[in-house]
Amino acid sequence: MNIVETKDLYFTYPDGDGRKIILNDVSVSFELGKFYTILGSSGSGKTTFLSLIAALDK
Repeated sequence: MNIVETKDLYFTYPDGDGRKIILNDVSVSFELGKFYTILGSSGSGKTTFLSLIAALDK
């Protein structure tokens, strides 16, 4: 059973004349009863991803 699932999640923000892509087509399922680790370098979108799935950002 999935407790959280994303399909084709994306997030951008304005950057000068264009847009900066932070998340692009992220699809993942988190199952009940399992532990997960989100890894990535600084600035890779880990906190943005967590903020979006927790509905702290839109």
